[in-house]
Amino acid sequence: MSFSLRLILVLEVLTLSLCAGVSAQPAGGKTTGGATTKPTSKPKTGNTTSPSTRTTNPVSSSSRPAKPTNTAPASIDGKWWTSGNGFGDSEVVFTQNGSSVSGVIRYADGRTGTVNGTMVGKRLQMSWSNSSGDGGAGWLELSWNNFLGGAWRNQRVRDGSWTLMRVEGLWCFGGSRSRIRTVTHNARGDLFLIAEDGERDGGHMEGPWLFLESDGMTIKGDMDFRSTRVNWSSGFFWTWYGRK
Repeated sequence: MSFSLRLILVLEVLTLSLCAGVSAQPAGGKTTGGATTKPTSKPKTGNTTSPSTRTTNPVSSSSRPAKPTNTAPASIDGKWWTSGNGFGDSEVVFTQNGSSVSGVIRYADGRTGTVNGTMVGKRLQMSWSNSSGDGGAGWLELSWNNFLGGAWRNQRVRDGSWTLMRVEGLWCFGGSRSRIRTVTHNARGDLFLIAEDGERDGGHMEGPWLFLESDGMTIKGDMDFRSTRVNWSSGFFWTWYGRK
């Protein structure tokens, strides 16, 4: 074989070997080194608006409407009895027009007086004066429907008090609405009673206590702190029904 032919054969063998080495590399390309391309992220779903561009904001507590408060004045119109707290036995008749209140005081000893004030909710801010030259300013609060109490002061008295209760009205004997007593009183504390059958009885008041005289007997009544019940020493009781 000639030298040139032998050289051609050697070159062909080398060419075939190189082609085989290239085809044996991994099909995925390079496995290390260099920058890799990250897969494209999936688009976000839902509201993609940034927080700074949102148009709805949570409602703050300060922007919520305040709950309405009941500031309507309570009603104290009518007759009340002072219950022995140092002010002096008397009856007071209040006349109320909205929040404006005026009153007439009639003392058991014959003196008279006046009250004037403004009702705010259940409290009466008031001033009073009487025919003996006394007077003062303070407040009375309607703690219960039939009970008024509060403090007053003047130049001589720093801690005066005043407590009033409703006695004039309708009362149920033993709590029965079929046995209603109609009760009234005067400035001296004299009581007048008409039973459901028309029978009339009498009595008197001394401070917070009521006394009934009937058939030559006297019984004592103790009014509860709400002035809605009277417990009598004979064992029976009255409950408040309402004004006449």
